Amino acid sequence: MNRKKGLARRIALSAAALCVALSVTSCAGGPPEGQQGGGTIAVITQAKGIQFWDLVEKGAKDAGDELGYQIDYHAANASSDIEGQKELVRQAINNHVAGIVISPNSATEMSDVLQEAEVANIPVITISSNANYPGISTYIGSDNESAGQIAGRNALQLLSGTGKIGIIAHSETASNAQGRVNGFESIVNGANVATATVDEAGNEVHTTKYEIVEKVSSSNGQRENVKDVATKLIKDHPDVDLIFATNEASTLGVCDAVVAAGLAGQIKVVGFNSSDEEQAYIKNDTLTGSVVQAPYNMGYMGVRYINSLNDGEKLRASYDTGAMFVTKSNINDETVQLWLDPSQH
Repeated sequence: MNRKKGLARRIALSAAALCVALSVTSCAGGPPEGQQGGGTIAVITQAKGIQFWDLVEKGAKDAGDELGYQIDYHAANASSDIEGQKELVRQAINNHVAGIVISPNSATEMSDVLQEAEVANIPVITISSNANYPGISTYIGSDNESAGQIAGRNALQLLSGTGKIGIIAHSETASNAQGRVNGFESIVNGANVATATVDEAGNEVHTTKYEIVEKVSSSNGQRENVKDVATKLIKDHPDVDLIFATNEASTLGVCDAVVAAGLAGQIKVVGFNSSDEEQAYIKNDTLTGSVVQAPYNMGYMGVRYINSLNDGEKLRASYDTGAMFVTKSNINDETVQLWLDPSQH
């Protein structure tokens, strides 16, 4: 890795408050003194065909090149594909990998296979989405509830005091989807001070400033499925003012539905992540704003910290890679561009 890319990653990690976690030597490229690497690290993500996970793979492979590891990268077929993801973990165990970096498709349904990895003395690090299994070595990624709160605060600013909101999550089981929805709702509910009026019959009516008209999860997390879900939401609630989506595929699916309905720019869309298509939707005012994470850094740090574990180092319980809100007004800022893909700078 050249010095320019190493500098870019250090800047991006500083923005995420992570310089305390990585030494200057490790950021700059090449194995840290005393760390030799070697073997294979399995990197297993949530779904195929998602640019977010492509950036995770890129970060993991850069770290693997620096540390001398082969990276065996695989993605489940979809974010609903829990059994397929379990099989990928079992394949990694059978291949006697040096470690597993995984973004689990379920917070609660992966414990059996994660226990198999622990029994085999294979360290497991989760990225982007966590699992409720005590044997996980560390979690690397955004604090998903806090990231959802970022989306919520910006959504309310866009609505300027009142509005009807729809929520479409990419999964019912993944912890990243659950956390983002919970964080978003906490902001909306916290801002909802009820007001009382009297109707024509003399009855007191309590109303709130913001109404969540529907909250639904995609059946498989795929873009086309989300488009169908969003199309139905718009039909059922033609007065909806804003739709919140929780990942790349769901954000693109909502944007597709809004465009097909001829309502781009009228229904505000707040989403997650920063694929090329999402950036294009931001620039043409279909996607009002998106919470951008650091997928390259998640992959890079995941491999780095597997190496640290194999060298006997102790890790914190989690490393927050941060999140920021990107709109048309700031998307071309240098800092934002570093967040979008530090490997290109």
